[in-house]
Amino acid sequence: MNPGSSSIVLFIHGFMGSPQQLCSLAQAVHQNGYSAATLLLPGHGGSARDFTSSTFEGWQRHVDSKIERFSADFENIWLVGHSMGGLLAINSAVSFSRSVRGIFTIACPFRMSMFSPYAIRIRFKQVISKKSDPMRIAYLTGSSVTPSLSLIWYGHRPTSELKKLMSAARSNLSQVHIPVTAVYSTSDELTSILSLDILKAELTAAPLVTIVLTDSLHAYYPEKEQSVIKESLLRFLWGISPEKGIPCLV
Repeated sequence: MNPGSSSIVLFIHGFMGSPQQLCSLAQAVHQNGYSAATLLLPGHGGSARDFTSSTFEGWQRHVDSKIERFSADFENIWLVGHSMGGLLAINSAVSFSRSVRGIFTIACPFRMSMFSPYAIRIRFKQVISKKSDPMRIAYLTGSSVTPSLSLIWYGHRPTSELKKLMSAARSNLSQVHIPVTAVYSTSDELTSILSLDILKAELTAAPLVTIVLTDSLHAYYPEKEQSVIKESLLRFLWGISPEKGIPCLV
């Protein structure tokens, strides 16, 4: 936390994801004077059994409880969500319209392509690549769920919950009135770029800025495109922040 700051940015990871994926963004935000917090969603950070028994209502309640808690100490709250975290951010922004000032999403899924030949090829590439490969490292460190046979037998349960969450967030798009910046990549193997078309068509009452990357995968972002996301987030916060000063783009 930054002493004296009236603003906090909450970072929400995605499906099977980890706060680790968003640490560099949280650090950049903190270095620019904002308070920052990364959330660990229920069912994550532990066993596969914990994950397969988690629900979208539990994920949403956790995010909402954190926003309610921080609303008592901060005048301004921004939400940053990767993948499923973006869906949770949209729902929470509607529920806490007086507290949440803006939403920044990365690879927010309204349509997925996880079973496409391209997605299967990327998963195979992760398996056969060297342990030192940056892509493989990104996917390994970006997962907070311990692999086990439970994921094979019961993985359909949380996947079903994700689909419910996608539907709920999509139905809430028309009720969002705060600024939104959405980042997508044409090379993302899980979140279809068609999600961007859905967002543009149904986010009818909110100012929207879109950023389309070309080389990033769902959980791996080359250094150059990481910098684009970081700078875009800081400019997004500055554009709607009541605090004066020019952000240092670190």
